[in-house]
Formats: sequence, structure tokens, C-alpha cells
Amino acid sequence: MKKKNFICPLIILIFMIGLFPAIAYADMGPKDKLTVHVQNPPDELYYLDLLTQETSKYDNLSSDKREELNQDMVKLLYSYENEGWKPAFVEGTGRPMWGDLTGTSNNGERVHIFGYVGLPDTYRIIIVTKSGTVSVSDTFKRKALQSSITYNYATKKATTPNLAAAYILQFLTTCIPTLVIEGIILLLFGFSLKKNWEAFLLVNIITQIFLTITVGISLIKSGTVSTYIIQFPVELIILIAETIAFKKLLKGQSQKRSITYGIVANLASWGFGIFLLRYQFDFLSKII
Repeated sequence: MKKKNFICPLIILIFMIGLFPAIAYADMGPKDKLTVHVQNPPDELYYLDLLTQETSKYDNLSSDKREELNQDMVKLLYSYENEGWKPAFVEGTGRPMWGDLTGTSNNGERVHIFGYVGLPDTYRIIIVTKSGTVSVSDTFKRKALQSSITYNYATKKATTPNLAAAYILQFLTTCIPTLVIEGIILLLFGFSLKKNWEAFLLVNIITQIFLTITVGISLIKSGTVSTYIIQFPVELIILIAETIAFKKLLKGQSQKRSITYGIVANLASWGFGIFLLRYQFDFLSKII
């Protein structure tokens, strides 16, 4: 009975830890964003939009801003309409979207940012100039909630960052703090690091890989709100798995102490992970 009285409040506490951040950020979560870097941009006035086949008229531009645009250049944005591709920002995708047709200058290139819920997943970049030139990229699919693409106007080639680097950094920025936190707690519980470092490292590396495959992928592809929700069951699984593993593998103390360590260490690293999540997202978004 005493064991049940201990487990129930613990599960409730864990649930509340996981639930509150999701509620707190439900209306504040990051939205879809695509940053387009144009290298060797045209020397004349140009418009850049994203072509999509999932269009539906939506007033992303106010009537005043639409009238201010060069109408001949706007018509050129529809150059691939007969192939089923229309400009996502100028035409609309049925949902609100913001964007920058002319871009801003930054270190010799121009930067165009598009975003919000109407941002298409599959797209092509189209650039039209005042003199009538039309340039269109290959087809790309967004693989992250917030990402970037570089388009070289001179070579007509576009490149996207390698997501593998983002996943490696996500793993490292989660794994290293976890090892430090749980390592300190291991010593505080009286365990010898010399006798237990192999088991400690093995268990944490395995669970951190699992965390990256689940929470890490969700963070990069869906943002913080979805990840806070996913994080709860994933961390609960890790807590149970590590506690069982430490019970069997840790040496020098009783099994009861090993179990207590597994619970306390995981709750500590989990709490830090909740705090870290949004900062991780901001950091990773800058490199993808």
C-alpha cells in the first residue's frame, strides 16, 4: 500500500511537469518560416515568391500594397500557372501567410522571409525582374518547421542545409548536460564513478539516442508545442527504463538506492530538458 501511495503522487507530479509547459506555450509556439538567401541577386528591381500547387485565393496583401506592386512583374509570377504552379504569397494558399517579395540586403545577398500557417510544404522559388526575366528553381520540400534555402541567381542552383548536423547538435546539447547532471547526482548518492562509469555511460547514450529519434525529430520538424506533449511519454519511458537498468547495473550500493537514484536523476535531467527545449529550438533554427 505504501508503494502505491508513493507511485501515484510521483506519476501525477511527472504529468504536471510535462503538461504545464505545453499549456503555457500553446498560443506562443513558433510558426512555420522559410528564409530564402539570394546570392548574386539581380541588379534591378525583382520580386521573389514561392511557387506552389496548393493555392487558394487569400488576401495576404492589403489592397493598397497590392496596387503599389509592379503589375507587369506580378503577371510574370504566374508564368508557370499552366503547369499548376502559382505564387503562394501573391495568390494565397487559403490560409494566412506573410512574406517579403523584394527582400532586404545582407552582406552582398538579399534575404526574403516567408512564414505562418499558409507557408507551403512543397515549393519552388521564382524570381522575376523588371526587365522581364523569369528564373525558377527545382522543387523542394520543407523538412523543418523553420528552415532556410540559398538560391544562387547567377547559377540558378539552390541548396539547403544538411539536417544531419542539426540532429547531431540536438543530441549533443541534450546528452552532455544530462551526463553532467546525472553524473553529479550519481556521486551524491555515494556511487563510485570508477566502478560505474561504463554502465552509466552506456545507459545514458542509449536513452539519449532514443530521445533524439523521438523528441529531437519532433522539435526540428514540428516546433516546441508538439514536442512538449511528446516529451512527457518519452521521458516517462526513459525514466522507467533507466531505473530498471541502474537497479541491475550499478555497483556499490543497495538496489533500493539504485532505484531511488534512477528516479531522482531522471527527474532532474527531465526538468532541465523542459527548460532547455525552447532555447534548443531557437539555436537549431538558426543553422537549418
